[in-house]
Formats: sequence, structure tokens, C-alpha cells
Amino acid sequence: MSTLALPTPARRNQGRFALGIVITLAVIVALGTYNAVRGEPNVALGEVWRALVDPQPVEVNPAHFLIRELRIPRVLLALVCGVALGMVGVLLQDSLRNPLADPGLLGIAQGASFAMALFAIYPEYLPNLSRPLICLIAGIVAGVAVLSFSGTIRDPIRMILSGAILSGFFGVLTTAVLLLAPYDRTGGIGAYYRFVTGSVSAAEWSYLRMVAPWLMIGIPAALFSGRALNLLQLGDELATSAGLNPFRTRVILILIAMILVSPVIAAIGPISFVALFAPHIARGFLVTSDARQTLIVSALCGAMLLLAADTAGRLLFFPAEIPAGIWTVAIVGPAAVAVVGRLVRRRQS
Repeated sequence: MSTLALPTPARRNQGRFALGIVITLAVIVALGTYNAVRGEPNVALGEVWRALVDPQPVEVNPAHFLIRELRIPRVLLALVCGVALGMVGVLLQDSLRNPLADPGLLGIAQGASFAMALFAIYPEYLPNLSRPLICLIAGIVAGVAVLSFSGTIRDPIRMILSGAILSGFFGVLTTAVLLLAPYDRTGGIGAYYRFVTGSVSAAEWSYLRMVAPWLMIGIPAALFSGRALNLLQLGDELATSAGLNPFRTRVILILIAMILVSPVIAAIGPISFVALFAPHIARGFLVTSDARQTLIVSALCGAMLLLAADTAGRLLFFPAEIPAGIWTVAIVGPAAVAVVGRLVRRRQS
């Protein structure tokens, strides 16, 4: 009499991992397709394909120009930036052993935003560097300041408080830069406010070329960091016994996170809560904290969240458009607050 073999936990985990990839990819393809065909004017899916493989001049078919130069770059930029943000969340949360670690909550995004305000109003006072490199330097300064103020990397609440203080400090500096801008430089204020809301609306192929080199370095580096992240989750003592230098490894992992988030902020501005919440979606679905799996699923969840926010902002109140950064605050923000509340209750119990 034969008996049915029950699936092992490892096999169940692999099944959930594969299912998570399939579900998120299906949602991403659906959202991307909907973005490409809907708008003004609406076009058929076949027309999108013809615009990609056999485009006609704008004088003959304006829709082909609209698809190739506006809609497709917008979808791709939201996709790659969402992937980067999803990976950044896993890198920061697992390396710092802090479920609330996020570029915004740690003051990194605000530091980069302050640098972009200087870039928009007083570009002559900044070195002649690319926008992603300027954001990277500002983010590193902000991250080092948060770690210095908190005095530890193991207390989530203390790090969040330090990040909030530093965010307020950078916010005051940014406001001072904008208020003290001479009249002949006020044009840069409008550009900064469009940037700081976090929007994919200005997407074009040049933005993709700007972020591509950074992500080609950061994404593979993040994918290869799964083992180190798993060891750090076990604690510094176990990580050290396994031959890992915890401090040096954390510095490298945070630097990889900076390399990923800097071009995102430079291209579309600070997008709140995506990097915070995407890893929690991935872990909740996978029922595992194995970074080798959560990195990939969280990246796809980040792309899904950002693409959904941009789709809602572009089409829900058409012809009016609401930036994706506002939608992520309105939709993902309450869920992120729930995560913070759960962590506080767990500490009190």
C-alpha cells in the first residue's frame, strides 16, 4: 500500500517563491500593458506592438511617437526604479536588523532632496558631477549622520527617531535654500517642487540611460549579497563565527543600497514607503526571511507598487494627474504605519 509523500518545508518554500514571482510578474505585465494602451488617445494593443517594431513618423501616426517616447519610457522607468527600491528595503532592513529601515525614515532621501534643492537653485556651488552621484554623496552623509546620532544599529526605535530628527534638519535647510533664492533663480523652485513630490511623469529615454549604469552595478551586487544578509540576521556572533566581518559587511551592503537608491531619487524624486513595505509583502507571502528569495520577490513587489501608483496617478482622475509619490503615501503609508505600530506593541509586550 503506497502512501503519498508530503511536501517538505524546503519544497513548499520553493513553490511559494515561484508562485510569488509568477503573480507579481503577471500584475506588472498587466499594469504595463494598461499604461501603454490607455490615455489620450486610447490605442489597441496591436498598435503598441507596431509602434515598437515598425514605427511610423510622427506626421503619419502621432500615436506611435506618443507610445515610443512617452508611455513606454514611463513604464520602464517606474519598473526599474521600483525594482531598485524593493531591493534597497531588503538590504537596509536585513543588514541593520531593523524592520523599519527605509531611505526616507533614515533621512537618506531627505539628504538627497536637500542636495537636489541646491542643484536646482545654486548649481555653481556644487561640484560638476552627475545628479545620481550628487544624491549618492548626500545620502552617504545622511546615513553616516543617522548611525552616529543613534549610537547603535540594533535599536529600531532609536534609529527611526534619529532619522526623524535628521530629516527635520534637512527639511529646514531645504526650506531656507528655497526661501532665500534670488528672484532670478526662482525658476528652479518649480523644478524642485516637481521633483520632491516623486513623479514618473517626466520620464524619457535619457532618464533610463542615466539610471542604467548604476542599476547594472547595484542589482547584481544586491543579488549576490543574500548569504551575507542571512548571516547578519542570525546576529553578529554567529555571523563572525561563520567567517563574516559584521561591521565591514554592513558598510558594503549599505553602500550597495546607496548605489541603488541614488539614481532613483535623481530620476523620479523621493518615493516614500515603497522600500519600506515591499520587503514586508515579500516576507509575508513567502513565509521566510531567506534574503536570497526576498530580494527577488521584494524587487518585483517594489516594481508592482510603483507602477500601480503611477497608473492610478495618471489615469484615475484623467486628465488631471497626481504624482506617484503622493499615491504611495496615501495608499502604502497607512500599511507602513501599521507595521510600525506592530513593532512598538511587540517591544512593549
